[in-house]
Amino acid sequence: MDITPPEESQKKRFFFIHIQKTAGTSIREHLMENFDRSEVYPPLEQGGLPKVLARYVFGQKLVDTPAAEQAKYQLFNGHMPYAVSQRLAFNTPPSTMTVLRDPVARTLSVLGQKRRHRPEFANATLEDIYDNSAIYTGEILNHQTKVFAVPNESNLLSGFDPFPVGLEQLELAKKNLNKVDVIGLQSDIPSFLAELERKFGWPSLLSGARKNVGDRREVNPIFLERIAADNAIDMAFYRYAIQLVKSRAL
Repeated sequence: MDITPPEESQKKRFFFIHIQKTAGTSIREHLMENFDRSEVYPPLEQGGLPKVLARYVFGQKLVDTPAAEQAKYQLFNGHMPYAVSQRLAFNTPPSTMTVLRDPVARTLSVLGQKRRHRPEFANATLEDIYDNSAIYTGEILNHQTKVFAVPNESNLLSGFDPFPVGLEQLELAKKNLNKVDVIGLQSDIPSFLAELERKFGWPSLLSGARKNVGDRREVNPIFLERIAADNAIDMAFYRYAIQLVKSRAL
């Protein structure tokens, strides 16, 4: 029988909700400097990078991991919804952290990444990639809101699962974001790192996060307006995040 470890025996645990294209890869590498690699999920294992990436993206794999194995880890990372952090086998959920980004800039970065790394898009326009249904619904459409709006009981536990959001889901996303212990903005990574040091005692080892920033000067302004309009809920969610971060700094 799978038994949750006693609360008093648990170490402090942390969950980095890694939203794609928010400088999160650099942040994740920084976070991992504070732990032994054996304490970090997903683990390095036989099967190589594809298996590690599957664990990084598919939150159901983590939720289904036996409690005794979950207890091995102190830091959890993943392109997973906030809900995953609340469904682990601990009486007290891990401390959570995340970084958010302007939705238009994040979208341009997603599109640029696809064009650089997927041969079928090598000669495609950004608009062509944007119109790809799988990419649009899984990785672009109100993506950041979705990450925080997936209900705890949902079985859509990959950050790339399509999950339509409306005003009701926006309110849930705001409520959940309020529960996140440390929130960063991609436009001000130093402040995020300083807050991690203040709150958790992790010294900042980064001189600057790598940025995969799409150059708006090369993009048709009409396309930028289209992205913003299509992702109006995400724009509202990001504005809320900015104000929340500001209020916490007071």
